[in-house]
This record gives sequence, structure tokens and C-alpha cells, in this order.
Amino acid sequence: MTDADSRRAINDAINALKRFVNSRQLDAVHAARSGVPLNLVAIGILYRVIRHGPIRPTELAGLADIQPAALSRQIRILEEIGFIVRVGDAEDGRVSFVEATEAGRTAHARFAAANDALLAEHLKDWTAEELTALAEQMQRLVADLRGARRETSANHRADAAGS
Repeated sequence: MTDADSRRAINDAINALKRFVNSRQLDAVHAARSGVPLNLVAIGILYRVIRHGPIRPTELAGLADIQPAALSRQIRILEEIGFIVRVGDAEDGRVSFVEATEAGRTAHARFAAANDALLAEHLKDWTAEELTALAEQMQRLVADLRGARRETSANHRADAAGS
């Protein structure tokens, strides 16, 4: 296989993984196994709020790599079911933060456990070495792709500034 063929195969695998991860069927499996009625985007937002909160929505959008309008929708969903709350800044009333509730922390833990069990079930024939190698290669791929995206964004900003 040539390098170009390998890159096409990687791209095909990324696209297949993206379709799988974004499927409503996977959301339904996660919800059924965990009892948490959230899609993967909302779970990702909840995770970042737990890990980094209290946090301003603008900072959260950057961490989650999500557009502000889409983030507002996810925040509203998480608020409505009681997994996060908005809190005001004592020093500046115009500023608000979001933070996870105990119910949100519990829901995330249930979801994470169900997701781990699902992965363990589907990857049961993989050796520990294979799993480690895959995890390392996927992390490297994500880091390299994020670096390429940052370079592209920086180049667009520089081109716009020079226009």
C-alpha cells in the first residue's frame, strides 16, 4: 500500500468512525445502558463542566470546540434535566458560569461506566498491547490533526490581516 493509499484508508476510517459516533443508534445504546438520556455531544459538555467548572460558557465553547449557539442548546438541555446550573459572578453580575450538579456528576459517572463496559464487550478479543497501541496512535492522530487545523486557522487569519 502506498502512502497515498494509507492516507485514503485512514480518511475512510475516520469518516466511518465519525458516522458511528454521531449515530442516533449509539446514543440510544448509551442511554439504555446508562440510564442517562443524553447524546455524546451533551455528555462531552457535561464532562468538561465537571473537569473545568465552574466555567464561563465562552471558555467552555473553546474547550469543547463547539459553536456558541450549539453550546447554548446543550447547556439548556443539561440545565433542564438538572445536570448543570448557571451561577453568577459575585464581582460582575453580567458574567455567568456553569457548574455541574451532584446529579450531573452521578449521571456522567454512570455514562462513563456504561461506555467502558460497551467498549470492553466489543474489544474483548483485543490484547492489552493492541489496545495500548491503538490508544497511543489515536491520540497522536488527533494531536497531529488538531495541529494542522490550528496552522490552517492561523494562515487564514494572517491572510485576512494582509488583505
